[in-house]
Amino acid sequence: MPITHYGVWTGQPLHVEAERADQDAESPHIHLYFDDGSPGRFAGAKQAAINVKSLTAQSELVYWHLPDLRHPITHALAELPPGFRRLTSRPGGAALDYIRSNILDFGAGRVLPHDLPGRQPNDLIDFVLPELHRAIDRGVRVHLLGEPYDDLQGLHDLHMNQGSHGRFRKDNGPWQDGAVLLHDPQEDRYSGLFFAFVSQAMHTHDRTGHPLPGAQTFAQMLGLPRALEEPGSEGWLPEAPPALPDRRVAIQAAMVNPRGPDTRPERLDQPESVTLLNRTDEPLSLAGWALVNTEGAARVLGPELWLPPAPCCACR
Repeated sequence: MPITHYGVWTGQPLHVEAERADQDAESPHIHLYFDDGSPGRFAGAKQAAINVKSLTAQSELVYWHLPDLRHPITHALAELPPGFRRLTSRPGGAALDYIRSNILDFGAGRVLPHDLPGRQPNDLIDFVLPELHRAIDRGVRVHLLGEPYDDLQGLHDLHMNQGSHGRFRKDNGPWQDGAVLLHDPQEDRYSGLFFAFVSQAMHTHDRTGHPLPGAQTFAQMLGLPRALEEPGSEGWLPEAPPALPDRRVAIQAAMVNPRGPDTRPERLDQPESVTLLNRTDEPLSLAGWALVNTEGAARVLGPELWLPPAPCCACR
């Protein structure tokens, strides 16, 4: 089942602490303490626990920082008073979905380990802490998306909450992803910190949030920077990885649920369709590709289907 009591907590960030490898090597967090106008059990404040390491064999996280966030979700957040508010997991409000909100460029994510020695910045803490310190210094307003503690004194799950396998599959669900969103009143500007585990799938079922058949994980799409095999290598600065071959094709448009009987849409000459764009200058085979419906059923394409070079071709 999805996570329970998903929502957004609005407040004023006060201070931040990070657990290094010598403090917690198994399940470390960055703890952001904030004031929402009511007493908290953390020296008077509330706490947000941000994961910086996975419990799975692939322990790295994917991190996105959007310094100038322009997205409809900010309109839903703008009028929220301090405190926690439950959100309905559906589009059109403040609920967040990494896949369906069209808020992230997955290919721009950085794959980062929790804590590495050597020249900074070379790990997740090195990238996240400066952004939170800067937010505190500037007196920003913070909106924290996730799941509250049982005692309502803080929240966790401030990361992607779908596409997980194994024991974490039970928490999957659409429109319930976590993040740290910051509003700078001096510039009237929003920024966002987003996190996912590299083992999570990039495409999920619209109702369950479970990985779709054959869906790539972030680890498969982004890969791990070679420098992760050489901790502390001189001058290493993680860069957004290059696009992998499957990014040669983009979905340009789709005709979904057109007018007419579902069993005979051709009567109105409006069959369902997906229009694909081949970004390269060479034909591409679609053999082995699959179209997956909302029930998770896949239609695997045969070797006779090819996608010509740009501008586009309709795959029906």
